[in-house]
Amino acid sequence: MEQEKPHHQRGGIYNYFEGATIHNIVINGNMNKYGNEQYNMSSDGKQATSEQILRAVQQCKAKGLIWGNAAYSVAFCVCRDEYSQEDNAANFERLLTNGGIAITPGTINTAMNRNPWLKYHIDKWEEMGVADRALNLRDEFKEQMENLLIQQKKTA
Repeated sequence: MEQEKPHHQRGGIYNYFEGATIHNIVINGNMNKYGNEQYNMSSDGKQATSEQILRAVQQCKAKGLIWGNAAYSVAFCVCRDEYSQEDNAANFERLLTNGGIAITPGTINTAMNRNPWLKYHIDKWEEMGVADRALNLRDEFKEQMENLLIQQKKTA
Protein backbone atom coordinates (compact mmCIF):
# COMPACT_ATOMS: atom_id res chain seq x y z
CA MET A 1 0.00 0.00 0.00
CA GLU A 2 1.34 3.40 -0.99
CA GLN A 3 2.30 5.78 1.80
CA GLU A 4 0.31 9.01 1.77
CA LYS A 5 2.21 12.24 2.26
CA PRO A 6 0.98 14.31 5.15
CA HIS A 7 -1.42 16.97 3.93
CA HIS A 8 -1.63 20.22 5.85
CA GLN A 9 -5.10 21.65 5.87
CA ARG A 10 -5.00 25.26 4.73
CA GLY A 11 -7.97 27.34 3.94
CA GLY A 12 -9.01 30.88 3.26
CA ILE A 13 -6.71 33.08 1.26
CA TYR A 14 -4.06 30.34 0.91
CA ASN A 15 -6.39 28.16 -1.14
CA TYR A 16 -7.74 31.11 -3.08
CA PHE A 17 -4.26 31.91 -4.39
CA GLU A 18 -3.25 28.25 -4.54
CA GLY A 19 -0.31 28.75 -2.23
CA ALA A 20 1.11 31.81 -3.97
CA THR A 21 3.27 34.08 -1.88
CA ILE A 22 1.94 37.59 -1.55
CA HIS A 23 4.59 40.21 -0.91
CA ASN A 24 2.48 43.35 -1.16
CA ILE A 25 -1.25 43.81 -1.06
CA VAL A 26 -3.13 47.06 -1.39
CA ILE A 27 -6.86 47.23 -0.95
CA ASN A 28 -8.79 50.24 -2.30
CA GLY A 29 -5.72 52.32 -2.92
CA ASN A 30 -2.60 52.68 -4.95
CA MET A 31 0.92 51.82 -4.03
CA ASN A 32 3.96 53.68 -5.20
CA LYS A 33 7.49 52.50 -4.62
CA TYR A 34 9.71 55.07 -3.00
CA GLY A 35 13.05 55.03 -1.34
CA ASN A 36 15.98 56.57 -3.11
CA GLU A 37 14.06 57.37 -6.27
CA GLN A 38 14.57 60.99 -7.24
CA TYR A 39 11.45 61.42 -9.37
CA ASN A 40 7.87 60.34 -9.14
CA MET A 41 5.87 60.43 -12.36
CA SER A 42 2.15 60.94 -12.77
CA SER A 43 0.08 59.31 -15.49
CA ASP A 44 0.38 62.41 -17.69
CA GLY A 45 4.17 62.50 -17.44
CA LYS A 46 4.62 65.21 -14.79
CA GLN A 47 7.66 64.69 -12.61
CA ALA A 48 8.50 66.43 -9.37
CA THR A 49 11.52 66.35 -7.11
CA SER A 50 11.50 67.07 -3.40
CA GLU A 51 13.45 70.26 -4.11
CA GLN A 52 10.81 71.48 -6.56
CA ILE A 53 8.03 70.78 -4.09
CA LEU A 54 9.88 72.68 -1.36
CA ARG A 55 10.55 75.64 -3.66
CA ALA A 56 6.90 75.83 -4.72
CA VAL A 57 5.77 75.70 -1.08
CA GLN A 58 8.26 78.41 -0.13
CA GLN A 59 7.11 80.62 -3.00
CA CYS A 60 3.48 80.25 -1.92
CA LYS A 61 4.50 81.03 1.65
CA ALA A 62 6.35 84.16 0.49
CA LYS A 63 3.14 85.31 -1.25
CA GLY A 64 1.21 84.99 2.01
CA LEU A 65 -0.93 82.09 0.85
CA ILE A 66 0.03 79.76 3.69
CA TRP A 67 -2.37 80.83 6.47
CA GLY A 68 -1.22 78.20 8.97
CA ASN A 69 0.35 74.76 9.18
CA ALA A 70 -2.90 73.11 8.08
CA ALA A 71 -2.53 74.91 4.74
CA TYR A 72 0.34 72.58 3.86
CA SER A 73 -2.32 69.90 3.43
CA VAL A 74 -3.41 71.70 0.24
CA ALA A 75 0.10 71.35 -1.21
CA PHE A 76 0.12 67.72 -0.09
CA CYS A 77 -3.13 67.08 -1.98
CA VAL A 78 -1.82 68.74 -5.14
CA CYS A 79 1.29 66.56 -5.00
CA ARG A 80 -0.84 63.49 -4.34
CA ASP A 81 -3.28 64.17 -7.20
CA GLU A 82 -1.10 65.85 -9.85
CA TYR A 83 2.40 64.48 -9.29
CA SER A 84 1.70 60.92 -8.09
CA GLN A 85 3.39 61.51 -4.79
CA GLU A 86 2.83 58.89 -2.15
CA ASP A 87 -0.46 59.30 -0.28
CA ASN A 88 1.43 59.52 3.00
CA ALA A 89 1.06 62.72 4.99
CA ALA A 90 3.82 61.80 7.45
CA ASN A 91 6.35 61.50 4.61
CA PHE A 92 5.23 64.85 3.20
CA GLU A 93 5.62 66.45 6.64
CA ARG A 94 9.14 64.98 6.89
CA LEU A 95 9.95 66.40 3.45
CA LEU A 96 8.85 69.85 4.68
CA THR A 97 10.74 69.52 7.97
CA ASN A 98 13.91 68.36 6.20
CA GLY A 99 13.52 71.38 3.91
CA GLY A 100 13.47 73.79 6.86
CA ILE A 101 9.70 74.23 7.17
CA ALA A 102 8.63 73.53 10.75
CA ILE A 103 5.45 71.47 10.90
CA THR A 104 4.18 69.40 13.81
CA PRO A 105 3.86 65.71 12.96
CA GLY A 106 0.22 64.79 12.37
CA THR A 107 -0.82 68.25 11.22
CA ILE A 108 -1.86 67.17 7.72
CA ASN A 109 -3.82 64.14 8.92
CA THR A 110 -5.60 66.32 11.48
CA ALA A 111 -6.46 68.84 8.76
CA MET A 112 -7.77 66.03 6.56
CA ASN A 113 -9.96 64.72 9.37
CA ARG A 114 -11.38 68.18 10.03
CA ASN A 115 -11.82 69.01 6.34
CA PRO A 116 -13.14 65.93 4.51
CA TRP A 117 -12.87 67.69 1.13
CA LEU A 118 -9.09 67.21 1.36
CA LYS A 119 -9.65 63.49 0.79
CA TYR A 120 -11.17 64.17 -2.64
CA HIS A 121 -9.32 64.92 -5.86
CA ILE A 122 -8.35 68.59 -6.12
CA ASP A 123 -10.45 69.02 -9.28
CA LYS A 124 -13.63 68.36 -7.28
CA TRP A 125 -13.04 71.03 -4.64
CA GLU A 126 -15.00 73.85 -6.34
CA GLU A 127 -18.19 71.80 -6.52
CA MET A 128 -17.77 70.96 -2.83
CA GLY A 129 -17.76 74.62 -1.84
CA VAL A 130 -14.17 74.76 -0.60
CA ALA A 131 -13.02 78.13 0.76
CA ASP A 132 -11.41 80.54 -1.68
CA ARG A 133 -8.15 80.65 0.26
CA ALA A 134 -7.68 76.90 -0.26
CA LEU A 135 -8.55 77.15 -3.95
CA ASN A 136 -6.17 80.10 -4.38
CA LEU A 137 -3.36 78.18 -2.68
CA ARG A 138 -4.08 75.10 -4.78
CA ASP A 139 -3.96 77.11 -8.00
CA GLU A 140 -0.83 79.07 -7.06
CA PHE A 141 0.99 75.93 -5.91
CA LYS A 142 0.13 74.19 -9.20
CA GLU A 143 1.36 77.24 -11.13
CA GLN A 144 4.62 77.35 -9.19
CA MET A 145 5.15 73.62 -9.80
CA GLU A 146 4.50 74.03 -13.52
CA ASN A 147 6.97 76.93 -13.70
CA LEU A 148 9.61 74.84 -11.95
CA LEU A 149 8.99 71.92 -14.30
CA ILE A 150 9.33 74.23 -17.32
CA GLN A 151 12.64 75.54 -15.93
CA GLN A 152 13.81 71.97 -15.43
CA LYS A 153 13.05 71.10 -19.08
CA LYS A 154 14.92 74.19 -20.32
CA THR A 155 18.05 73.27 -18.38
CA ALA A 156 17.95 69.60 -19.33
